[in-house]
Amino acid sequence: MAGRLIPFIVGGIVGAATALLYAPKTGEETRAYVADKANEAWGSAQNAGSDAQSRGQQFYGGAVAKGQEMYANVAEQAQQAYTRAAATAQDVFGAAQARVQEATTNSAPFATTQNDELREKIEAARQRIAAQVAKNAEGVQNAAAQIEVEAQAVVDAAADAK
Repeated sequence: MAGRLIPFIVGGIVGAATALLYAPKTGEETRAYVADKANEAWGSAQNAGSDAQSRGQQFYGGAVAKGQEMYANVAEQAQQAYTRAAATAQDVFGAAQARVQEATTNSAPFATTQNDELREKIEAARQRIAAQVAKNAEGVQNAAAQIEVEAQAVVDAAADAK
């Protein structure tokens, strides 16, 4: 192994000496050339950094605008869904109330015992319907609040990315 290493080292030294003796430029010219190329590379790196910064700012601005737009759309859709659900719940409640009233009016011919039982059943049904309507409205309201929280998280994430 050592027998192969020594000729390699000697060859490297002879090659370096030959390169120095036959170099087409002086050392000063070579150093100036290397310094010029290094300055050009540094300027290119600075330009690339500036370009990357401006593109990053543009991306951030676009992301914030898109996040705000999405938040506004989601909030509007949630409000519309809540309004529709509340209107539907009110309609269902009104219809149920009308049916209960009609049933109460039509039950007059029954005996007093039967009237009392029927009234209790109607009242229980009315309470169940009212509870279900309230539960549905609360569910819609919770969904709208959740959508608003998620949309705010998207806007906050976009602001944090800056």
